[in-house]
Amino acid sequence: MSNLKYIIALADGCADLPAICGMTPLGYANTPCLARLSARAVIGRTCLIPPGCIPGSQSALLTLLGAPRSACSSGRAAIEAMACGIDLDGCTALRCNFVSLDGDRLVAHDGGGLTDEEAEQFIDALEDALGDDTHRFVPGSGYRAFLLRRGLEHPGGCSPDGLLGCDLRTCQPEDNDLEHLYHAAREVLDAHPVNLERKAQGKLPANAVWFWGGGPTPVLPDFTTCTGLRGAATGGVPLVRGIARGMGLEWLNVPRADGTLHTNWEGKAFAAFDALTRQGMDFVFVHTEAPDEAGHAGSLPEKVASIEYFDRRLLTPLTGWLDESAVDYRLLVLPDHPTPISLRTHTADPVPFLLYDSRTSAAGGIFDEMHTSNLPLTPGEEMLDVLLERKRNP
Repeated sequence: MSNLKYIIALADGCADLPAICGMTPLGYANTPCLARLSARAVIGRTCLIPPGCIPGSQSALLTLLGAPRSACSSGRAAIEAMACGIDLDGCTALRCNFVSLDGDRLVAHDGGGLTDEEAEQFIDALEDALGDDTHRFVPGSGYRAFLLRRGLEHPGGCSPDGLLGCDLRTCQPEDNDLEHLYHAAREVLDAHPVNLERKAQGKLPANAVWFWGGGPTPVLPDFTTCTGLRGAATGGVPLVRGIARGMGLEWLNVPRADGTLHTNWEGKAFAAFDALTRQGMDFVFVHTEAPDEAGHAGSLPEKVASIEYFDRRLLTPLTGWLDESAVDYRLLVLPDHPTPISLRTHTADPVPFLLYDSRTSAAGGIFDEMHTSNLPLTPGEEMLDVLLERKRNP
């Protein structure tokens, strides 16, 4: 076991464009812990999206954790299904997002915000009406569900958060089977009692599904074999859990970690601290989804709040406990990609990073997009080596 600990704390999608008083949400938010760390950290800029890859967390997180580029853009649904304990049994997995339409125009990628219970009722109705020997509808987490197909090819498809405002009739994949399921599912969902109740309450109905994320299951490298470190991870979304499982990282299960603004921030902080100290882990990856969800929703207040919660409720206790325990550590803080509230989707633009080492004091700087825009770009595939102080093989 190494005496030095390594941590990545990732605020998904928190990078943005200037949105308030000429500042980005990250620059505007009240973040005293980040300010304290930044004053003696290495501040830099990186891009975790490999060239040619669709901007998203799968490609960014796998790049950050040292996976090969071949794993970065295929089989997201398979990774997430594995995380949810779903046995594919020879089937191909596709993500089946519940979405909200106004006519045929996509207005919400998350069905207007669904509880697990609402989503499971929708899945039961779709399985009863459309499930057969070729198709199975399986719940995941909230608006994130799965379609398992047997004996059929699997189009990759794009995430619906990149189609906001689009007429989905013009975006259908070239797959007659999926197009039929899309229209048949609309009929089931339009008449579903849960949607009738949601509309009566003034909520958006989850009145359609969108299929995407198909592809072969990627083979991921084992983190310990590649680094010699025992690692763990925690977060609130299936993708992170699937990547952790695929790379041999121990999953830290945190109650009420749900990927929203109301996630269990303190629970994630304690789980990371406990893994590094009592459990003797060398490395912990802590993922938070809330800034990304706020970006997709186009909500400036929620994005600022998510960044402030990340600072006050996760970073502050975690670094405080480590300092009090006299644990030496290197902490990398960064987004995986921008999710600008004005665009409500991901971009492949560079993001700022902060690298803090408890043993030394670096030049310091300001951790936001504006103050790092002219800094040299550190390649995303080198970020893990930078954190671990490893020399890359030529």
